[in-house]
Amino acid sequence: MRMIKTAVALAALMLAGAAHAQDKVIMRINFTPWAMHAQYYGGVAQGIYKAEGIDLEIRPPSAGQQNEVFIGTGREQFGVANADGFIRARASGVPVVAVMADEPDTPFSVITLKKDKYTSPSQLKGKKISWFQSNVKGLLEPLLIKGGLTRNDIEYVNVARGAEVQMLAAGQVDAVFGYHFGQALTLDMRGFPTDVMPLKDHGVSFYGTVIYTSEQLLKSNPDLVKRFVRATLKSLIWTAGNKEAAVAEVVKVSPDRDLKLETRKLEIIYGLYNTPDYAQRFGLMDDAKWQSSIDILGTESGDLAKKPTAKEMYTNAIIESLDEAKTLADLVKKVTN
Repeated sequence: MRMIKTAVALAALMLAGAAHAQDKVIMRINFTPWAMHAQYYGGVAQGIYKAEGIDLEIRPPSAGQQNEVFIGTGREQFGVANADGFIRARASGVPVVAVMADEPDTPFSVITLKKDKYTSPSQLKGKKISWFQSNVKGLLEPLLIKGGLTRNDIEYVNVARGAEVQMLAAGQVDAVFGYHFGQALTLDMRGFPTDVMPLKDHGVSFYGTVIYTSEQLLKSNPDLVKRFVRATLKSLIWTAGNKEAAVAEVVKVSPDRDLKLETRKLEIIYGLYNTPDYAQRFGLMDDAKWQSSIDILGTESGDLAKKPTAKEMYTNAIIESLDEAKTLADLVKKVTN
């Protein structure tokens, strides 16, 4: 009898351990941690990912390899990517797929100092523009065309991530290719007023950032993908009402970030979430914008190995299956109107 009771007790302990088992998951982000990543760090701190059975490790971007390769080969599970780099990876045959849009429109802009009075694309002729190696030059081309320029009319200056703000302030470059709510706001608040030329105001219909996984993981473990996206939506919902607390979690891992400045950036980001693209469900994507994004990069310029199709870039199946996507879409309208 005692042996039976012991066996039952051991079985109960094993079941309890299984019930609390966590899937170890790695997420590779697209930049050193700042405001746009607050929901992930906030979600981890609040136990939101853990509640979905996910033990999440967040890693900064790789210095020497496309982040998408880590996810596509199965070494890591999820990533946040700028759409230009994501398209290039897919065009190169990396088997990744977007499962949720984050920023529905590209925030990339050409940022200059107000004192220089560069307010038109045509004024960029002969100027030095800071450039991250992971960016695709074709993304800037529509703005250059508006100014009657080609990519040969400007000088791309490769910079380390985080150095571009100091280089513009010091006059080492004439312009920064960056986020209108990122580098521009940082410069403004440090006493260097800026002018901004957003790409989306110059004929660019292009996705901003997306959350993605590998085709293999989507097929082999759709439940994990669903739990991860659900946790991310819940984290975004929590962050909507706790922006400074979420940013504080970012500052813990990036102590050089300013809490107030990053919180202001996050407020702007949530304003961008209030878009017709997300009228029904947060994170939905469509063929038309993916096709436009692909066409802007094109193949003539040599930026893409081949043109992927719009349909192979993404799936809406996960977002459409989660009530949290609708809850977040409705919440964004309330907190930003």
